[in-house]
Amino acid sequence: MIEEDLHRDIRNTLKKHGLRYSRARESILEFFREKGGHVGAEEIYLALRQGNRVVSLSTVYLNLNALCEAGLIRRFRGENGKTLYDGNVEPHYHVICKETGEIIDLPALRVEGLPLGLYLKHRIEAATGWQVDEPTLELRGLSPGAHRQNPKTHRQRDGD
Repeated sequence: MIEEDLHRDIRNTLKKHGLRYSRARESILEFFREKGGHVGAEEIYLALRQGNRVVSLSTVYLNLNALCEAGLIRRFRGENGKTLYDGNVEPHYHVICKETGEIIDLPALRVEGLPLGLYLKHRIEAATGWQVDEPTLELRGLSPGAHRQNPKTHRQRDGD
């Protein structure tokens, strides 16, 4: 019964966002609901194959693009420019370690009651008359773990 509810919920979610149902879309959304995280298309493809879902890598890419466009998942660049996907579509930022590639979610900072990106969008539009997309922020640095692993590298990057 619970699995039926999950299938029904995913079908309704796809319909609500203007997408037709497909097994590939359902499988990808199930993946994010079960595992979450920040993953690449190849990782999703391998996980689906291990779960006995017959799907090609190109189908995964095509459906990830459609799900991103519909606002059901987010796309961003990880360390080394790798495209990653995130099932968390709530306003938040990614903090990415330049050394280890570790990624953590940071809740969206709020300015005057709005998430920072939306606040910037409104301010830029008011100042310029342009219609702009909500800006994306990339936060990169060194995680505490990277500093502990190699404190010498950390000091050199800080200019010590």
